[in-house]
Amino acid sequence: MEHVERAQDLIGTPVFDRNGDRIGTVGNVYLDDATEQPEWVTVRMGLLGTKETFVPLDGASAERERLQVGVSRSRVRDAPRIAAEHGHLSEQEGRDLYHYYGVQHEPES
Repeated sequence: MEHVERAQDLIGTPVFDRNGDRIGTVGNVYLDDATEQPEWVTVRMGLLGTKETFVPLDGASAERERLQVGVSRSRVRDAPRIAAEHGHLSEQEGRDLYHYYGVQHEPES
């Protein structure tokens, strides 16, 4: 994803899928432990934004009050629900999510 000045600035931003369909809004931003760059966002969906789902920022672009992710709305809607403990994804959770979304991710060493 192109550089974002401050990751927390994405919170509340409308999220659109790869086809331009609105999915929801950014609930939270999760950084890569090694690079400290944004790696995941949670997207709040549903009438009251009560469903929150992790979406990878791989292939995403942010521009003027909009975040477009590289996956489809249905893929996000059907994603496994993960409750990140203490605002952090475990390595296994991250691997499982990358696998679900079909994203190849090479961890930093």
